[in-house]
Amino acid sequence: MATDDAKTARLPCPWCGLESSGADTRRPGRCPHCGAPLTTARAPEPYVLAEPIPPAPPPPVPPPAPSRRTVRVAWRDFFHETARRGSLLEGEIVALVLLSVADLMTTYHLLRAHPKFYESNPIAQFVFARWDIAGMAVFKFSVVAFVVVVGEVVERRRPGLGRFVILVGCLASALVVFQGMRLAFGHLGGE
Repeated sequence: MATDDAKTARLPCPWCGLESSGADTRRPGRCPHCGAPLTTARAPEPYVLAEPIPPAPPPPVPPPAPSRRTVRVAWRDFFHETARRGSLLEGEIVALVLLSVADLMTTYHLLRAHPKFYESNPIAQFVFARWDIAGMAVFKFSVVAFVVVVGEVVERRRPGLGRFVILVGCLASALVVFQGMRLAFGHLGGE
């Protein structure tokens, strides 16, 4: 009986996985499908992952370089948005403008009333000599406008730094006004 069970037992092939009986007349002990040796030991289960391995992500593709048109559009959008929003530094700008007016008036008083005083800034001296107080006012407020624009733009990009730029301008103007007042009152007191 044992021989009948061995001849009729169906064994899975360890290579192809098909079941066959060990009683193959052409090649005894071999799989009739692929020819691999048949053993009575059970073939190992094929290794299957519980979860499939996800495919590797594609390598990063660098973004294309922006075209001149893209850069132009980005700047245009930045300026349009900046024009739509209100000022972030209103108080500091008002202080800078008021200190600049005081500086202009003090400088004008010293230059007109006392001949021994002169403008130490060579550009401002040239403007004053050529166009008097009107040219000096245009020059002074052009510089103030430049500082205000730089402060606003920087404040929108890096909050706090633009305020610092405007406050440094205020401090410089305050020192110039203080020095001018000291000279004006010192000179008047000395007469």
